Amino acid sequence: MDLARSLHILYVVVVSVVSILTLISNMATIVSFFKVRLLRQKPNNLLILNLSCADLGVGLIQIYRFPKTAFRIWPYGKYGCQLLHFLVSLFVSAGMVTTIAIGMDRFLLLSRDYPKYLMIQSRKRIINIIGGIWLYGILLGSSEVLLWDILTPPTLHDYYDFNLDCRSPPKHNVVYALVVFMLGIFGPLLAIDSFSIAFFVRLIRKLRQPMVHPSSNTGMSSQIIHPSSSRSAAAPNSVPMANGADVLRPGADPNQRYKKAAVLLGAIVLLVNICTLPFVLYVIITSVFCPQCNNAYHRDILGDLLYLNSCINPFLYAGTMIKIRKFYKRVLCNTR
Repeated sequence: MDLARSLHILYVVVVSVVSILTLISNMATIVSFFKVRLLRQKPNNLLILNLSCADLGVGLIQIYRFPKTAFRIWPYGKYGCQLLHFLVSLFVSAGMVTTIAIGMDRFLLLSRDYPKYLMIQSRKRIINIIGGIWLYGILLGSSEVLLWDILTPPTLHDYYDFNLDCRSPPKHNVVYALVVFMLGIFGPLLAIDSFSIAFFVRLIRKLRQPMVHPSSNTGMSSQIIHPSSSRSAAAPNSVPMANGADVLRPGADPNQRYKKAAVLLGAIVLLVNICTLPFVLYVIITSVFCPQCNNAYHRDILGDLLYLNSCINPFLYAGTMIKIRKFYKRVLCNTR
């Protein structure tokens, strides 16, 4: 067995494991949202749920394209190929744009007083944003299917043998490919990084400001009361309110919610850049500077690295969101 074949087998094994983990971990995250009521109470958590749904779709894509990955054959024909490219545009763009929405949400959390933030980011608004995200992905994927035959020159119809391989004729059109690349991956990545930088710059400024702990007029010890809540923080635990607000524990850091948001956002954005930038740079280099360097196999490998993002995201949620982590422990340990 030569080295190239051994490396390909290793690559297939890794992709298979990642695909299965992507499905299981994202399904577990989605189930946790349905089982743990407190997760659903905060409207901004619905964005995390939506990202898990998009990542679950990416896992399904990896399973669907497994024959192409493992055996370099395509058994589903032309219409199966159209379905694949539609789903890729749908779920990848939905995941990227949802990450933008998470960055915008964290920036609003930091740049507005908390009561005003809760008014802006209401449940209805978040649901409308999620609906717009999926509409965007559907339009992007549908454009590729609608232009499938239009952008295929008559002289190249025989070039696309969908019984052997799955290639997208529109994505072989340089103008269309660059537009979709900008709308689906590169543009969202720039927006994600821009909102993240703005968030962390503002966070640093906020943390440098002196903290003010309001004191009770009755001579009791200092309390920290949630700005939108009329309840005292004397309760031993944080109490979620109907609008997603909560009462902070006595002596808690008023900036804690911003620090937690920073940890989750930073982890998600770092992972997106690690998994997406190699694919972005490869497309830019092969499209603009070195077209003859384009290699379908190398492009597929970098595409699978992009999909790896969807596998790791659920572990980030478990590491940074205590309610999800407790749900996993309860399930794994079979305790109540």
